[in-house]
Amino acid sequence: MPLKIVGDTDLSPTQTARQTPAQQSSALGSAKFDSLVGARLAERYDIVRRIGEGGMGAVYEAQHSIIGKRVAIKVLLEKFVENEELMARLLQEARLASSIGHQNIVDVTDFGTTRDGRAFVVMEFLDGEPLSELVMRDAPLPVERSLRIVKQVASALGAAHDKGIVHRDVKPENVYLVRRDEQDFVKVVDFGVSKAVRSREEAGSEWQRLTRTGAVLGTPLFMSPEQAAGEEDIDERADIWATALILYECLTGELPFRGNNYLGVISQIRNKEVQAPSALRPELGIPPAVDRVVMRGLEKERTRRYQKMAALEHDIDRLLAGDLDAFFGEDAALAAPAPARRRWPLLLWVAAVLALGIATATLLARTGEETARPAAPAPARAAPRASAPAPRPVEPEPPLPSSEESTTPSRERARRSGRGHAVRPAAPVEAPSPAQKSKADDKIAPSPYTAP
Repeated sequence: MPLKIVGDTDLSPTQTARQTPAQQSSALGSAKFDSLVGARLAERYDIVRRIGEGGMGAVYEAQHSIIGKRVAIKVLLEKFVENEELMARLLQEARLASSIGHQNIVDVTDFGTTRDGRAFVVMEFLDGEPLSELVMRDAPLPVERSLRIVKQVASALGAAHDKGIVHRDVKPENVYLVRRDEQDFVKVVDFGVSKAVRSREEAGSEWQRLTRTGAVLGTPLFMSPEQAAGEEDIDERADIWATALILYECLTGELPFRGNNYLGVISQIRNKEVQAPSALRPELGIPPAVDRVVMRGLEKERTRRYQKMAALEHDIDRLLAGDLDAFFGEDAALAAPAPARRRWPLLLWVAAVLALGIATATLLARTGEETARPAAPAPARAAPRASAPAPRPVEPEPPLPSSEESTTPSRERARRSGRGHAVRPAAPVEAPSPAQKSKADDKIAPSPYTAP
């Protein structure tokens, strides 16, 4: 079945999907008189000038007649006035874009129809330029600037995906840049071919009208392989592919796919291997980590691509933070914390193990020392002071021998036999006087009535 391109059909098959500002001015200048310029729409919007034209509608600058607010109005082209499908798409764009409510998505405030029956949507006026013009003029852009722009694109589309909305026509022409605080501020526009992800049963006849089998929705240069193959179940991973391709072009100033016609481009998207940005432009010094993020988003097999826009945005955040050595894996932001954050729990765990080991070793060493250390001797009992000997109980003394000869052998026998009073260990004391010695010898002499 032949594929029908729905989207930006103003692209010449021998050129890229870009027009320079001079070419756009020439095209507008040679256009026939525009009956809407100077007219009032819906009795409150005064059309000031025509500022651009896309595949199915023209964009005008207008002013609210009551509050004086400057707005942009996209009006369906006259040739599509009877095309109910495109009218439904334009009104769908208004509903979907306004339902997301993200700062990086153009704010849609109103919609209606002109007197001749053409649908229109009213949006905030963006005073800036599309990313496509910046790329044509200044690319390759610095790595940091490229990452900051694409991060905002990813944030906007991630918010749309969270609402079940797939853009399906992500390209630099639909990324508008305005200046805020001397920085690029992104506005994603043109949800005209967006799809609310619902089943056929839920969508009913609307699904049949807006998502027809065989229709290739989007701009060929930024189509994902599954879009180029005409697959029906296009999901958020198609937007991830296109976002990564925008980053590729910002970094290198080139696209990896070129062809002389639509089918040539589609064939390359499906079959040609993508060369890494640093290999295409080695003189630019693109870091390998940036290559890994881009190439992850450009996996032809969508199951190997980033599965969520939040994961791509997370890795871009890490690049902007200077984390250029970490592994960028599938859904790193959703499945696990970043490696830089995983180091702290690991270090804490190692420190705890080391502390436990040191404490255990110290306890064992102390236990061993206490086991090997000899028992301390019992403290010696203090000897009684010589000046105040402890009183002893008075015992009846046996009759004393009559002479020295009888007492001396008795003392010798007692000393040799070990009998008599036990001698307590005590600190040395002064030698007793002769009188004390005689009295003491008399007291410790064994009784002659004691059995030997």
